[in-house]
Amino acid sequence: MSAAWAAARSAFRLKVLPRSLVSGGVILGLSLVLALWPSLLAPYDPTAFDYSALLAPPSWAHPFGTDNFGRDVFSRVIHAYTIDMQIAIFATIGPFIFGTIVGAFVGYAGGISEAIFGRIVDATITFPFLVLVIAIVSVLGPGLGNMYVAVGVVGWVFYARLVAAEIKVQKRLDYADAGRVMGYTPLRIIFRHLLPNAITPAIVYWMTDMALAILLGSSLGYLGLGAQPPAAEWGVQIADGKNFMNTAWWISVFPGVAIVLTGLGFSLAGDGVADLLRVRR
Repeated sequence: MSAAWAAARSAFRLKVLPRSLVSGGVILGLSLVLALWPSLLAPYDPTAFDYSALLAPPSWAHPFGTDNFGRDVFSRVIHAYTIDMQIAIFATIGPFIFGTIVGAFVGYAGGISEAIFGRIVDATITFPFLVLVIAIVSVLGPGLGNMYVAVGVVGWVFYARLVAAEIKVQKRLDYADAGRVMGYTPLRIIFRHLLPNAITPAIVYWMTDMALAILLGSSLGYLGLGAQPPAAEWGVQIADGKNFMNTAWWISVFPGVAIVLTGLGFSLAGDGVADLLRVRR
């Protein structure tokens, strides 16, 4: 009986999702709901001025207080999910797809293409990522669209490097040799056989990169290079409250808490996806 119970318990454990994935999924699920339907929870217009309630502290009427224009901070934090979740997805999906494709070809072909790619990687990682993005956005002009372009120009390199390293390992295994012996084309070998077994690190990095994209978008918004006022965006809100930290701390603190919680959700989900894919591999 004990052996049968142990076997049943082991089988059940294999089917249970990692706790980090469940926790991160709950946080991201709530974040996605708020991003798609912010008006369900936000009681006020995030851009509406109320000069009778300037810098009001947290209360029943305004749970997170108001800012220096009388705007409800709680409503602005909720509506900011729309922009910041958009940043998390749009700033990373392009580099993820393009970098994965480039890395797959480079890792499989090797030779001179690998040497050229290595020089591109060296030139990119020589400078801090944030500095490069700020420089590109400064040239193109502030705004979310230019921020996506700047992140795409720089960010794809990191995905390509991860995938290229995994493809180099996978192409030496027996199943890759079998595909070549059977006359499969390189495209079929890469996309049907090698890439599904090599893309796990890129997926895990993508989950973490979405959290970093939110931090990046908030940083650029704080510097005036990302979302522009009066848009409800966490970085813009923190910048709005930086001069009132001693008298109206809630203007900057609650958007900062939202950034931390959302980033935690992406990080937990990334760890859970890594555990899940590792077990299935």
